[in-house]
Amino acid sequence: MSSTQNEKCKGKHFTLSKPMSHMLLEILTEEALKGSKPSSTFKAESFVKVATEISQKFNVQCEPKHVDNHLKTVKKEWGIITKLKNKSGFGWDDCLKMITVSKDVYDEEVKTHPNHDKFLNKKLDMYEAMAIVVGKDMATGNYAESYAD
Repeated sequence: MSSTQNEKCKGKHFTLSKPMSHMLLEILTEEALKGSKPSSTFKAESFVKVATEISQKFNVQCEPKHVDNHLKTVKKEWGIITKLKNKSGFGWDDCLKMITVSKDVYDEEVKTHPNHDKFLNKKLDMYEAMAIVVGKDMATGNYAESYAD
């Protein structure tokens, strides 16, 4: 057995690939729609289900805490998307699920926030799933103060 890959991941951060992230959102969307998200958070068994399915499909060792951590990333991204959609000079194309901006506005935004380029003038392919999985919790303010970064 290789001691590098799955041995406790000392200090290593488990990162979900884009296909893993999509699978996480798809499963959590199903979970939310069938009532496994009684409040702003999912039941523990939903995280176990996601971790198990990702582990099996992608042959990795994904744990419920990795799912929880990734969900925090998704919430942060949703916060950025929501903020950008409401900014002056920013448009929203509901058919394409895309935040639209002119070149000037894009250049200005990316100058101050380089990581925002991935949200602008690009189809947000998991937008609907994100809306179901994390969108409804955002109004509760308990997340608002952690968006300071």
